[in-house]
Amino acid sequence: MPEYDEAILRGRRVLPQAPFPALHQALRIALYDACAARAFGARVIAAFGAQAPFVKLAAAEERTVATLTALCERYGVPRPFDPFPGETTLAPGWRANLERAIAGELASIQLYQELRAQVRARDVRRSFTALQAEALDDHLPALRRALATALARERYHAAQGVPADQAYTRHGPLTNLLEQGISLLSGQHGAAGIAGPLLRAAKPGLLVGLLAGGATAYYLRQRRNATHDHANTHPEEED
Repeated sequence: MPEYDEAILRGRRVLPQAPFPALHQALRIALYDACAARAFGARVIAAFGAQAPFVKLAAAEERTVATLTALCERYGVPRPFDPFPGETTLAPGWRANLERAIAGELASIQLYQELRAQVRARDVRRSFTALQAEALDDHLPALRRALATALARERYHAAQGVPADQAYTRHGPLTNLLEQGISLLSGQHGAAGIAGPLLRAAKPGLLVGLLAGGATAYYLRQRRNATHDHANTHPEEED
């Protein structure tokens, strides 16, 4: 069933000519927007797993919904119906959804700015300011870091002739972690020095094997050195 203020909620704008106070409209718009963000984050986690930064963002969106719900109850504003669990869709691919999430955070930051200018209640204005700051200082940087990692990973795979849509195939925790590190290193000029081109060309599975073999050789060498040192330090123990 459509909401009585469906046009206001979907349009995300306080309308002076509407038969509802500005505070009433602003709180419902803000809560409606938070419900949309919450549903999108939940859908991303369901599709791609509990990956950063969406796990922390999901918890933050729950807090936002709770904060705005409490304000609605304080001022006697009915909560809008949440249609988003049933109508939210995703873009194809991890990177595309990161870009969509960034666009959503930017839109929410602008929305809080506009809504705050429409209300006089100090507690509501403070809440809008705090939510805007959280989106600007925490959510947006986390999403941009994740996007940078995704782009680096796609470039790393492209150098090996792997399509972008296959850049996120899971190979196991250690391989995935190493692959992510390699992709970031190989994308930074000078960060990997002379090894940069080698890293870009190397297969993650091969590097994991080399890493494991190197670790084993290092352990055996350290153990041999320790035995040799012990023998030199305590010659009386030898027959």
